Amino acid sequence: MTGDLSTQNVRDPGKLSDEGVRTIHEKSLEILSDIGISVESDEARDVLAEGGARIVDDELVELPPSLVEECVERAPSSFTVHARNPENDVTIGEGGSVAAPAFGPPNVATFEDGRRNSTLADYEDLIKLTQLQDQLQVASYTTCEPHDVDQAVKHLEMISRSLTLTDKPVMSSNYGADRAKASLEMAGIVHDDPDLSEPYVIGLANSVPPRRWDARMAEGLMVHARHGQPIVVSPTVMSSASGPAPLAGTFALENANILFGITLAQLTNPGTPVVYGPQASNIDVRYGSFATAGPERALSISFTGQMGEFYDVPTRAGGGLTDSKTVDDQAGAESMWHLDVTTRSGVDFVIHAAGVLDSYSTVSPEKLVLDCERLRYLERYREGYDLSEDAFALDLIRETDPDDHFLNERHTLTHSKSEYLFPELYTRKSYDDWTDAGSKDGFEAAHERVVELLAEYERPELDPDVRQDLDAFVEEAKADIQS
Repeated sequence: MTGDLSTQNVRDPGKLSDEGVRTIHEKSLEILSDIGISVESDEARDVLAEGGARIVDDELVELPPSLVEECVERAPSSFTVHARNPENDVTIGEGGSVAAPAFGPPNVATFEDGRRNSTLADYEDLIKLTQLQDQLQVASYTTCEPHDVDQAVKHLEMISRSLTLTDKPVMSSNYGADRAKASLEMAGIVHDDPDLSEPYVIGLANSVPPRRWDARMAEGLMVHARHGQPIVVSPTVMSSASGPAPLAGTFALENANILFGITLAQLTNPGTPVVYGPQASNIDVRYGSFATAGPERALSISFTGQMGEFYDVPTRAGGGLTDSKTVDDQAGAESMWHLDVTTRSGVDFVIHAAGVLDSYSTVSPEKLVLDCERLRYLERYREGYDLSEDAFALDLIRETDPDDHFLNERHTLTHSKSEYLFPELYTRKSYDDWTDAGSKDGFEAAHERVVELLAEYERPELDPDVRQDLDAFVEEAKADIQS
C-alpha cells in the first residue's frame, strides 16, 4: 500500500521523502492555481483579488503559486499567546506540544449518566477541569456544545466563562465576523488591552471540503487576522467522501485548503500568526461513518508534522482520538496511540488532546482525566535518561554486597521520586489490595478523580471591576442580538 513517496522506513513508515513533501506541495499549488477554491464572502474575494488572486465565475478563486508561497513566507514560525496569568503564557512553534481538550462535541458522557446532550453546566465543569490539569495548557472554545442556552448568544455565554473560569489561554469563536469580534472584545476587556496589542486568543477556521470557504469562516478568520490574533486553519477532508479515496489526493486537497486560508490571513494582515492544522481522515465505507482514529489518521498526523516543517509554520494535529462510544479498551488503545504519534511527529498544538469520544461527537470528563494520565506517561517518555555520574551510582553499587538490595538507601529514595512516574489513576496495587479497595476499573477511578477535582476547584482571581465590565458587555451584546 505504500507508494514511492515514502522512505519505506520500517522504523517510521509515515515518514515522507523530501521528494514526497515537495510533490504534495506542487499538487496543492496546481489545485489552487488551475482548479480553484470557491469563496462565498465578497469581502474575502476583494482582499484576495487586491493581493493578486484571479476571480473566476463569481465565487471561484484561483491563486498563482508565487502568491501562495510569498504569503506562507510572511507567516511567523512561532508565536506566544498571553494568558490572564502570565505564568500560563504558551509559545506555539518552538518545540514541545501545547495541548487543549475536546473541541465541538454536542454530547457529554459521564460515568453516572451515560451519554446525553451537553449543558452549560457541563461546559463550566470541563473548563474547571482544564484549569486543574497541568497537561492541558489551553482551554478549548467548544469543549462541548451546550443545548440549554439560546444558540444566538451561546458564544457570549461560553467565551465569558472561559475567560473567567480559567487563567490559561483560551480559544475564541470564529463562526462569523460578529462572533469573532465579540470574542476579541471580551479578551480585550479581561486583559485590559482593547487594542489587542498581543495575541490573547486562538481562533479556528474550518473550510468546507472539498473546495469551499463559507462566508462566516472566511470573515471570522479575517477579523482575527486584522487584530493579530492567531488562527488555526483546519479543513477536514474525509477520504472517500469529501476527498478522493487515496491518501495522496486527500493530503493534496487538504494542503490546498490550508494554504488558501494562510494566504487569506496574510493578505488581510501580513505577519498574522497561523497554525497549519489538517484534520484529514476517512469514512468507513461499510457504515458511512467518520473514522477518526485508524492507522490512516496516524499517517495524516505524521504528514502534518512534515509539511509544517517544510513551510516553517506551527502545526496542529492529532490528540486523544477514538471512535469508541464509551471509555473502554478501544478508547484507551486508540487514544494512547494517536497521542504518541502526535508527540513523535513534532506537532505544536494538539486540540482534542483529552476527553473526546465517538469520532468527536462526545466528550467525557472521565476520559479527559484519563487522557491527561496518558499525557503524563508520554511526557516522562520524552524526558529520556539521566546519564550523570550520580545516576550511574557506581560508588553505591561498589559498597553494596552481591546479595544485598538498594531499597533502604537514601540514594534510592531520592532518585525514585525523580526517575519514575507514579500514575494517579492506573493501578499498580496487588490484586488483593485492588479488590479490598473496591475492584475499581479505570472508568470508576477516573470518575472519583473528577469529583475530587471539581470539589478542589477555586476560581482564578479577577479584578471585580474587570468582571463587571465583562458582564456588562455580555448583557448588552445579548440584548442587541435578541432584540
